[in-house]
Amino acid sequence: MLILVCGLPGTGKSSFSKELSKRFHAVHLNSDVIRKKLFAKPTYSVEEKTKVYNAMAAQAEELLKEGRNVILDATFFHREYRSMMRRIAERHGVKIHIVCCVLGEYEAKNRIMQRKKGVSDADYEVYLKLKKEFEPIEGEHLEIDTSLPLKKRLDTVKEFIEGRQ
Repeated sequence: MLILVCGLPGTGKSSFSKELSKRFHAVHLNSDVIRKKLFAKPTYSVEEKTKVYNAMAAQAEELLKEGRNVILDATFFHREYRSMMRRIAERHGVKIHIVCCVLGEYEAKNRIMQRKKGVSDADYEVYLKLKKEFEPIEGEHLEIDTSLPLKKRLDTVKEFIEGRQ
């Protein structure tokens, strides 16, 4: 199974993806972690983003070959990146489940301002930029309000996935 967790910065994708990985016994691949491994000083250029998503795709491909469940954690703000992962799922005969984390802008801004220095470099300006650039998700997907309690979010995703089997 391939679960793609997307959304704007500050919506709680990474912390939620970690919890999902426990629930589904899945390997969690995070674009920020991959970026830091590939680039000592990230520039976030188009070319760099493409390399990050390609590296994520290659890792997902290997894990799916091994029969592992995989959770991909990134903004996936362009259709092209989501399509890349859909093709991988098709090649390996697994379903892809897209979960989009959503949160009100005020709360997302507060989370961004309060988060400790970690792997994500995204600040509020990045949030605003990606909000303008985020392309609509096509096809079946689940939008999850990350202000809801964790158990409710996990149960909702479980129901979504089970309903698509």
